Amino acid sequence: MRRSLIVTDSRIWTAESEYAVAVADAEAALGIEVTVATPAGSAEAVSGRRRPDGRGSDAEAGLRYMELPGADARRSLSDLFADVRFLSALTRAHRFDVVHSSGSAAHLSVALAVGRRAPLLHLRGVSRAPRTNAGNRLLYRRLTDAVIVPSARIRTWVVDALRVPPDRVHRILLPVTDDRFVEQPADGSLRRELGIRARVPVIVNVARLAPVKGHDVLLTAMVDVVRSFPDARLVLVGEPWSGQPERLRELARDLGIEEAVVFAGRRDDVPRFLAEADVCVCSSRGSEENSRAVSEYLAAGRPVVATTVGVIPELIRDGSSGLLVAPDDPAGLSRAIVSVLGDGDRATRMGDEARRTARERLSVDAFGELLSAALDAVRATGTPKGRPTGGGRG
Repeated sequence: MRRSLIVTDSRIWTAESEYAVAVADAEAALGIEVTVATPAGSAEAVSGRRRPDGRGSDAEAGLRYMELPGADARRSLSDLFADVRFLSALTRAHRFDVVHSSGSAAHLSVALAVGRRAPLLHLRGVSRAPRTNAGNRLLYRRLTDAVIVPSARIRTWVVDALRVPPDRVHRILLPVTDDRFVEQPADGSLRRELGIRARVPVIVNVARLAPVKGHDVLLTAMVDVVRSFPDARLVLVGEPWSGQPERLRELARDLGIEEAVVFAGRRDDVPRFLAEADVCVCSSRGSEENSRAVSEYLAAGRPVVATTVGVIPELIRDGSSGLLVAPDDPAGLSRAIVSVLGDGDRATRMGDEARRTARERLSVDAFGELLSAALDAVRATGTPKGRPTGGGRG
C-alpha cells in the first residue's frame, strides 16, 4: 500500500487546514495510507470535523493522526527544529511515497527533514501573496516537487512571484462533501424557530462575523432591499468574531433595518438554512481562496450573489449560476439581490445551474481525480531535488 504524510503547522481549524484535510480524505479514498502530523495539542482541532459521507471514523477511512513535538513552529525556532528532527527520524523509519506540507513553517520543516527521501508537495491555501525573497524562491523552486493550490490567484502568485514552473503548480478547487448535494426539504420548522413568516423572502449569509466578510456592506445593501421587499429577512449564520455581533446589531439599528436582520450564531445545521434561502450571499471584501460557503450554496442549488474576490469568480459563472458584484459596493449588492428576488423563474434556473456546476467541478470524486493526476505527474517527471525532470501537467 502507498503511504502519504501530511504535515500542518495549524493549531486551529482554518481554510488552509480544511484544504489539507480534503487532500487527506481524497488520498485515503484512493487507497493510500495517510498519516497527518499536527502541532502538539492541536490534533483534535485540525481533525475534528463531521463525517457525513458515511465513511465512519478516521481509522476506518485509512487516516491516522500524530502530534509533532513542537507546539508552535511558526513562532519558535526551537519548536521548528524539534519538528525537523522528529520528521527526519519518521521519514527514515517509514517509507512515504509522498509528503505534503500545509503552512509556511511546515513547508520549511518538511523540506529540511525529508531531503530526497520522498517527493514534497506543498499545499498552499493561504490568501496572501508569498514572500519573494531568495530563501523562499529556493524553497519553492529547488526543494519542492509540486505545489497544489485551491485558486487561480494563488497559482499566479506561485508562478509569477516565486517563478515556479507552471507544470509544477496544480490548481484543484476545494471539494464539497456529498451530503451537501442532497436537497433538504424546507419544512418551515426553521422559519418558525427564527420567527420568520412563510413566503417572506429569505436572504442567507454564512460566514464568521469578521470584518473581512463584509457584513457591514451587506447590512447597508439591505436598506435598499427592504425598500423593494419590505418583509425580506437577512439571516446571518456565523460565529462571533472581532467584537461582533454587537457592532453589527448597532449598525442595523442605525440603518433602521433591525427588524429585518436575524443573527443566528454559529450553527451545525447549515443545510436547513440553505433550504429556506431564496438567495444566498457572500459579501466578502477579501480572502475566499477556498470559499466553502459559496461552494455549499452552489451544491445546495441556491442562486448566489457574491463578490469578485478570491476563488469566487472561478466558482460562479456570472448571470448563469449566480451574480457577481464588486466588493465594498452596497448599491451593486442590493441591485443583484433585488433582481434575484424579483424573478422567481430566473432564480430557479440559477439554482439548477449552480447544482449542476457544483456536481461537475466540486465533488469529492472530481477532487480525487485531479489530485491523483497531480501525484501521477510528480511520479512521472521526477523531482527538482536530484532526480530527472521532464514534462508535466499544470
